[in-house]
Amino acid sequence: MNGLEPARPTWAEIDLNCIAHNVAQFRRHLGLQTQIMAVVKADAYGHGAVETARAALEAGASQLAVALPEEGVQLRQAGIAAPVLVFGYSDPNVLPLLQEYCLTPSILDLDTAKAYSERLLGRGEQLPVHIEVDTGMGRVGLSSVEAVDLIAAAAEMPGLKLEGLFTHFAAADEAGRDFTDHQLRSFNRMLEHCRRRGLPIPLRHAANSAAAIAYPEARYDMIRLGISLYGCYPSSCLQGAAVSLRPALSLKSRIVFLKEVPPGTPIGYGYTYRAATQALIATVPIGYADGYSRRFSNNARVLVRGEFAPVVGRVSMDQITIDVTGVSGVTRGDEVVIYGRQGNHQITVAEAAEAIGTISYELLCAVGKRVPRFYLRTEREG
Repeated sequence: MNGLEPARPTWAEIDLNCIAHNVAQFRRHLGLQTQIMAVVKADAYGHGAVETARAALEAGASQLAVALPEEGVQLRQAGIAAPVLVFGYSDPNVLPLLQEYCLTPSILDLDTAKAYSERLLGRGEQLPVHIEVDTGMGRVGLSSVEAVDLIAAAAEMPGLKLEGLFTHFAAADEAGRDFTDHQLRSFNRMLEHCRRRGLPIPLRHAANSAAAIAYPEARYDMIRLGISLYGCYPSSCLQGAAVSLRPALSLKSRIVFLKEVPPGTPIGYGYTYRAATQALIATVPIGYADGYSRRFSNNARVLVRGEFAPVVGRVSMDQITIDVTGVSGVTRGDEVVIYGRQGNHQITVAEAAEAIGTISYELLCAVGKRVPRFYLRTEREG
């Protein structure tokens, strides 16, 4: 063991220098007045919210975003003081929690704005809020036309301090630009209506990772880095465009058992794989309980001694089996890279996701809590 590994040799390594590098890649394309918001919801997409937030802030991010108030509380309890925006709906009944931990809720409609204001009435306190505008996502928030009246009303409500206006793009990661251009026009029209009515226009933000790469005009006062903070491109059509990203997470394990089997030997549940020839089969202690999807059954590869080895048989709850017949010198205890680099080869999360018809976001968030995370700061050339 190398001093990092738990008793069961399956773990994730998070390179915080990669987080810093990815922030810097975007920072160099932004004006001095454009901020970076690091999106650390869902435990920073499985990377660890506290550690990732600290690394991102040290590298030049100035604000953070989460999906739940509880996620913001975790950051505050770790001593992180940067502004924290809570996406989505936060029930006005959690106002005491938001105030205690200095969290900024998103306002989605007039009723929610009124509910917050009523609870603050006569207290001489102000709650910072951002208003979300639906320009085409079709989820939460009012339309860009309705939002103007909401902004006007919220600006006059006691206790509310309007700090931000934002929208979210539905298709900025796709090759076609029409729908994102439509959303941009809608957001800009809303801003213009606000200007004409003399309404306050605070911090404006719209660009997720994809738009921050492909739509410079969408960067406004702040960009929101989610998936690209972690070194993944939002889609293949943005691969290598404008920014050079480094994946921060590697998922690793070790061979715990080796077995030679004759031709025709069934491997794993349901006999979904039979050895075509004499084969050397290795067992690796990672499974779907760790976030390694069952869809990888007979449909993935890993790295052993710098060589690719296929996953054979079904992914079990706690184990997978791999065919290492073609790997020279393989022994029990050899490192197995599930996602990451070994030798001259690499298995990216994006590659793995494409093989099973999903996205890198899902695979990163799926890495389970029983997989310990270890934090590194490696140095790379270039």
